[in-house]
Amino acid sequence: MAAAPPPKPARRIIYLNRRVAFIEPDRVNVRPALAAALFPLFGLLLGIACFVSILLWLDALPFAVVVLLLLVSVISMPLAGIGFVYAVGGANVVFDRHKQSGLWQQGFLGMGVGTTELVPFWKIDHIRIEDRLRERRRGELEDVAQLEVVLVKESGKRLSVGDTVVPRALLREGLADVRELAQAIATMTGKPLVAPEVVRRYREDGDAAEEADVDAP
Repeated sequence: MAAAPPPKPARRIIYLNRRVAFIEPDRVNVRPALAAALFPLFGLLLGIACFVSILLWLDALPFAVVVLLLLVSVISMPLAGIGFVYAVGGANVVFDRHKQSGLWQQGFLGMGVGTTELVPFWKIDHIRIEDRLRERRRGELEDVAQLEVVLVKESGKRLSVGDTVVPRALLREGLADVRELAQAIATMTGKPLVAPEVVRRYREDGDAAEEADVDAP
């Protein structure tokens, strides 16, 4: 009797272009990569350094320099601090099974303040996988591919969930990553996953035999 396959982990991680997707049974969380925290961290350290410089050398520094350091500290510390916290613990897109909705964060200055789009599951038409770079170049075959997961609402509005950029020699691996993310969202929302153009093109290249089960619109 064949042994049963090992169960899938409760939490899966998919690395995208400047984002990381965390897939859980009741939640899909697409958040900034940790590298996105480097710039706000630099701004935070700069603001702290300016503030400390004022405290240590207030009597020795010219008045104009003190004002400049104070302005840099007052502006950079709160903005960079919020941006750093968002990059470490924030999210760009969240799908929640219990709330039955997908949420897009604003991401203003990297802070993720506010919501730009709240999409109930019943307003979703389908989930797509597209080769964005090839579409922008009018069908020309480039050395790299930009595979993007897109949510399409019933109104026709399209919302990007995340993308990955891979060399065309690694199309199979890149497609497998975005397919796993798109399939998780499609399964959670109960909506179809369609990627006819991507599948057809990769079949032409002899590189998409495993994608034959993707639904067509």
